[in-house]
Amino acid sequence: MLKSMRIAAAALCLAAGLSTSARADDADGPILVVSGPLSWPFFAAVKKGFDDASEIYGVDYQYIAVTDTANMTSDYPRLLQQAISRNPKMLLVGEFFPDGMDPLIKEATANGIPVLIHNSGQTLWEQNGSIGFIGEDPYQMGYKAGEIQAGAGVKKGLCFNQVPGNPTVEERCNGYVAAMKDAGAETIYQTIGTGDATNPQAMTQAIKGTLQANSDIDGIYTLNAVPAMSALRAVEEVGRSGEIMIGTADLSNEALEAIKAGDLAFAMDQQPYLQGFMSIQIADQYLKYGLQPIGHVKTGPLVIDKSNVDKVLKVNREHSGVRGAS
Repeated sequence: MLKSMRIAAAALCLAAGLSTSARADDADGPILVVSGPLSWPFFAAVKKGFDDASEIYGVDYQYIAVTDTANMTSDYPRLLQQAISRNPKMLLVGEFFPDGMDPLIKEATANGIPVLIHNSGQTLWEQNGSIGFIGEDPYQMGYKAGEIQAGAGVKKGLCFNQVPGNPTVEERCNGYVAAMKDAGAETIYQTIGTGDATNPQAMTQAIKGTLQANSDIDGIYTLNAVPAMSALRAVEEVGRSGEIMIGTADLSNEALEAIKAGDLAFAMDQQPYLQGFMSIQIADQYLKYGLQPIGHVKTGPLVIDKSNVDKVLKVNREHSGVRGAS
């Protein structure tokens, strides 16, 4: 374990009684990171980026995340409030649920705690006082997926959202729908409760039901690699393997192998490792020198398909976890 890192588990047991009135300039605590659950391979790659950068730059940080994804919409604001109460040097935040988190970020920045947003919150960081945003352009990620499917002849696509309420994820579907509409194709938008976001069987059954009710669906776009594999199973269970083009956002080794085999058409990579690494790099330079990026630092979309999937699999074998796949 890196000496420079102290992992704060996602427990809702962080001390919560401290005032946030003191300025971050006077804080002697670590940088606090409020980010995604480490049970998801994607966020394991984000954290590896944080870890590697913290070692290179000699930065002390703590990673805070939920361990149970059933109540993320209420748990994340609580974790963020507790982190703010510790008066950290700086907050690096994934703004997954703005209704509960954005007012707290505004509170933090108003009290002098510098905040840098990563992964989710690309439309909000300028208004809530954060110094910048590092992550994908979710609308363009979805739009590119729609262009690929429409260009391949898909006439009716399903966008499946496993994290309703997260505007970044929703923007992927908005982009997908827009691209399909521009190409004259139809779309269906489907959601599932966040409590089932990591339940492959529940997602398989949900997608299967939609396919049974809409036999003309010939394309599926999922917003994470886990539901992508659920979509593959759902298509197989309704007897339509090879008839429906399936693409996804984000990576897993299983999804990458499915791309290599021709079962998945593509995955849209937002390069999560860079989101963690660059967050620490920018935080270090901001705290030392007052330097900060101007505008959105984009880490995606990068299209992974049969033309380049072998290179990504090779990286995963040689540098485990860097590509957000396991």
